[in-house]
Amino acid sequence: MRASMFLSFIWIGLIMSCSMATQSNKREVVAEEKKPLINETKKVSVQTGKVVFEKFSFRKPDGVYHLQCADKTYRFFVKNQVAQLYLPANYFSKKSSVKCVYLDGQKEIQALDVVIEEYDYPKERLRVAKSKVDYSKKDLERIIKEKEIKRKIYLNSSNMYLFNRPFKVPLNSYITSHYGNQRLFNNKKKSQHLGNDLRAAVGVEIPAANRGKVVFTGNLFFSGNVVVIDHGLDIFSVYGHLSKILVSAGSIVNQGDIVGLAGATGRVSGPHLHWGIKINGSWIDGFSLVDASKLHINDES
Repeated sequence: MRASMFLSFIWIGLIMSCSMATQSNKREVVAEEKKPLINETKKVSVQTGKVVFEKFSFRKPDGVYHLQCADKTYRFFVKNQVAQLYLPANYFSKKSSVKCVYLDGQKEIQALDVVIEEYDYPKERLRVAKSKVDYSKKDLERIIKEKEIKRKIYLNSSNMYLFNRPFKVPLNSYITSHYGNQRLFNNKKKSQHLGNDLRAAVGVEIPAANRGKVVFTGNLFFSGNVVVIDHGLDIFSVYGHLSKILVSAGSIVNQGDIVGLAGATGRVSGPHLHWGIKINGSWIDGFSLVDASKLHINDES
């Protein structure tokens, strides 16, 4: 009889203990649900033609999500409830303030308060052959046709970062023309140089700035022989005016792998490497991506 009563007490104690544990777990779940999806709105400053790397709290499972910044949508990656975002400012943007929000159902939750500042890029005058400025009818037809080809190149990008190291400038050489230079050709035609030209003799090996997937190789009117690499989440690098292409579309390259040889193909006045960076549809100064990626990778390590 006593043994039976003792066992009953133990059973009741176990039930009460489990009940209390369940109630405690429920309280913890409720408390977690009451926490804001995003702790606070982060203030960010970015200059036109540059990119910055930003993080903010985001209480969602690991994966890819979307942030709405005015009329632009940016994909960002979440890991351990921390959002990771490369935020570019278009070269042609004006000084302004932009709110970046996450749409949680019908609710807008502001994540970033972004100030876009205009960067004062230098101007340069170039004297080139008349054929390099004035397009023939045949040239115009090709330019129009290639515009659609180039648009499609950047439509699809991996849903994850394909790199785990900071970006590197492909060549440690003299910059013959910096990103953002406002060019005046033969004192009459204006343009902007939305890449960095690195001095390179014909045949110099050109390494990939970071790991990624080759999404295009071919010959284009302006870029000549060109290689385009997708690094994930709408980050692309471009290598133009090559004398020879050494990779094929669909292949995975690691940082430092040789993608081609320097040359003077396309619309150029001499041999060099044109290194371009496109992030979420905007051409960005590659050196700013190098700096931003160092913050990203150092935070991960």
